[in-house]
Amino acid sequence: MNGNMIDVKKIILLVITVGFASTPVMSQKNKFDYSLIAVPEEGGANFLKITSDDDRVAAPYVKEAALSLGKLTKAVMDWWINPMIALSPDGAKLAYINDKNKMQNIMVKNAAEGGVSVQRTFRSNITDFTWSEDGSTLCFTELRNNKFGVYLVNAQEGAVVQQISTSNESDFAGVLSPDGNIIYFHRGEGYSNYSLWSFDRETKLFSNYSRGMTPCLIPGEEHAFYCTRYTDKKECEIWKVNYETGVEEIILAQEGRSFTSPRLSPDGQWLLVTGNSISERGKKQNTDLFVIRTDGTDFTQLTYHPGNDISGIWSADGKSIYFLSQRGSAQRKYNVWKMDFNL
Repeated sequence: MNGNMIDVKKIILLVITVGFASTPVMSQKNKFDYSLIAVPEEGGANFLKITSDDDRVAAPYVKEAALSLGKLTKAVMDWWINPMIALSPDGAKLAYINDKNKMQNIMVKNAAEGGVSVQRTFRSNITDFTWSEDGSTLCFTELRNNKFGVYLVNAQEGAVVQQISTSNESDFAGVLSPDGNIIYFHRGEGYSNYSLWSFDRETKLFSNYSRGMTPCLIPGEEHAFYCTRYTDKKECEIWKVNYETGVEEIILAQEGRSFTSPRLSPDGQWLLVTGNSISERGKKQNTDLFVIRTDGTDFTQLTYHPGNDISGIWSADGKSIYFLSQRGSAQRKYNVWKMDFNL
């Protein structure tokens, strides 16, 4: 992350960053003009820039890294898998994390037209967040005293914050149940040892479910969610977990690659994920957006730009995807972009 985040992550990198892939990193032999909005491989898809450089959109952590596995060392991609943009339930407002004056806060603007942004939090280091289904609440993660905690704040007015996490744990990627009573999140308990938890706002009880990260709730299936999971090779896969029946299904996995951050389409047919690939244009490993049907078929790569595309979310009608990207910037700065989805 930019600002305060980067210094802390250098210290506790192997504890808090997730999303590795083992595809060898290739040197950039051919220079590429990152100011280009799209590349031919993207098939004429329409891309619309929603934010501007003046919005100071916070950069997600994405880095080529060396990973030691016993006596072997392999080059991998390492990225921040937690959600950094969100839409209001009606799709009218877009929220993103702003990085200014070494502080990271949630800003909200018109999702269709961009324009002026309104600051909704007044904290120091917010790293991820989601929007509740009823539009009333923002659930966010903040780094304080070298610990990540989950908090709640009103999405419309005021600045009063409710702390959910205890001060002894590092919790991430909180998402509220449809009725707003349960908060699901993942907890870091050592490198690659993350588990899914919940907090009941009425009983004040914490519950632990299974191994995994970035829970994605499933409408109509109260006891199930999609999530990201590590393998023993430090790669990431997409799973579906039903914690009532104990049934666990693998949805997406490829040897030597990682896929993270599942987001379910409004019609319940597709999962949008972030994964690693090697750009044909830049000959450099980066992150891209992919979709796969919930039954594990029709796996499709959506973006191919050498810049990183990450943190994708669906529009309210499922016909568009919003995401963070370096495309369109010669300086490789991140902005929020929108693309059509018509598979």
